[in-house]
Amino acid sequence: MLEIWKFIERYYTILGRLYHVNPVIFLGIHVAATPVFIYCITWFVSNHRRKKNIVFPLVIMTLVFNAANIYLVVFGRNIPWHIYAILLATTLVSGYFSYRKIKNKIQS
Repeated sequence: MLEIWKFIERYYTILGRLYHVNPVIFLGIHVAATPVFIYCITWFVSNHRRKKNIVFPLVIMTLVFNAANIYLVVFGRNIPWHIYAILLATTLVSGYFSYRKIKNKIQS
């Protein structure tokens, strides 16, 4: 198991150097953004139910949802085009499922 972890660590360290992206920061953004995203969903649903403004929570939720990808796009260099296509596809798919989950929370 340790060998697998070392391989993964080496692989992402090499990719990070190649594309000028720190994998620890990238992963840290993902980890830190998760509870903030969950809070934003709660905030959004609460505002929607109370008929308050939902634009600000929606904007913050969208930025937090895409924070790691934004980091990659802003600071990454020489990133192949297919990585951008993967980012777009995963953002659309996970965004769709998040939309469905939020819609269900609002309706219940």
